[in-house]
Amino acid sequence: MFDSARILNIVVVVFAVIGVIAVLGIVGMTVMHVSMMHGVHSCSEAMRLWR
Repeated sequence: MFDSARILNIVVVVFAVIGVIAVLGIVGMTVMHVSMMHGVHSCSEAMRLWR
């Protein structure tokens, strides 16, 4: 990427890895939430019953 700034390359790679892990975690949590709640609309029904 950058020839003269080796430390900048390392910082960019570290942030890229953190970003990929965060995106995979968000996607995984969303899939688990939707599969456990049997759809997206059941959340609003659960919140209505809770109030």
